[in-house]
Amino acid sequence: MTIICRVVLLTLTFFCLATPVLALESAVDPAARISELEAQNQKLHQQLRQARRQLAVTRSSEQEPGWQQIFGGVGVIFGLCGIGMMISARKQQKN
Repeated sequence: MTIICRVVLLTLTFFCLATPVLALESAVDPAARISELEAQNQKLHQQLRQARRQLAVTRSSEQEPGWQQIFGGVGVIFGLCGIGMMISARKQQKN
């Protein structure tokens, strides 16, 4: 996991654990508690959307091939062509 994912998960865990403490303080007025929960729900959804966006950006940047992968692929192609040429040259020498 990346550091960003860990931070987001810890933040969400903190909010989930902090909810029971807040429930004790606002148990007097249910309407106020409902509005607080809706506001908290909106904030959590916003944080989750941001975390998903960051995760998508991280995944897309990790999936892009770098120079090492490009040169490695070209090297494999040249290697396979060389092996094919070597085999065909040996067949021609035998004939």
